[in-house]
Amino acid sequence: MGEMSAGVAITPGIMSAKMGRRTLFAAVIVLIGTSVITQAFVQFAGGPRGDSIDLTDQIKPVADHPVIIDGLDPFISSGGVYEPEKTIFTIGLSLSGVLFMLVGVDFGVRTHRLLKSTEAKPWRMIANILGIGAAISAGFGMIMITFHPFNISLVMHIFYAMQIFYSGFFWVLFSFLARSATDDKELKWQGYRITKIRKVIVAIVFVSLIGTIYGPPAGYMLLGAFFEWMLLFSAMAGMLSNLPAYDEGRIIPLQASTEASTNTSP
Repeated sequence: MGEMSAGVAITPGIMSAKMGRRTLFAAVIVLIGTSVITQAFVQFAGGPRGDSIDLTDQIKPVADHPVIIDGLDPFISSGGVYEPEKTIFTIGLSLSGVLFMLVGVDFGVRTHRLLKSTEAKPWRMIANILGIGAAISAGFGMIMITFHPFNISLVMHIFYAMQIFYSGFFWVLFSFLARSATDDKELKWQGYRITKIRKVIVAIVFVSLIGTIYGPPAGYMLLGAFFEWMLLFSAMAGMLSNLPAYDEGRIIPLQASTEASTNTSP
């Protein structure tokens, strides 16, 4: 226990630290880049993007009145309706989905090994497993939503959108819960502690999730779109806040090793 109280080295994952870091950056850049580029087409390319879309036939079982939207709202998934942005959207989101699944598994393995070495409480191990599942679910949802543009397959589009939204939130949340007692409490970015930054990010992701889900049904389409973009950027910030996990060889002072002490004390 004396060695453990001194510190524990950052643990490896299934990829090298360099490759893991590059994969994380690539996933974030591809997803944000795809979203911004396709949205530029939606806003400035004109053509059918401003035409009305009749969704009545798709939701007859739950609506007894015509449902027509007046052109594409600035939601991220509006970039998957018309060409040429639809092809960019499909390739970009599918690639991002695969990369995020890889990142989720790699990061989960790193966290699992670190939790074992610090003898963390079992609930943190469970949170990490749930985080891996959320990462895989989010990545899979990104791939599948490209096959279901809302103007053709509205119900399945909403299903996979909800899967992405909830999975993204829980990935950020469970990652924070799993590592909050093992991350270096003194590690800072721009003068702010990483642990405090993550708390703020989790709160912003949660608020964005609520606004994204409940804004459109209440008739606030633009507000819902705004929160969806906020959800995207805050979730990506949450992912990037985990970059210190790739600093293999760095020693984490285990001031918070009270969990280990609690687990092993008589």
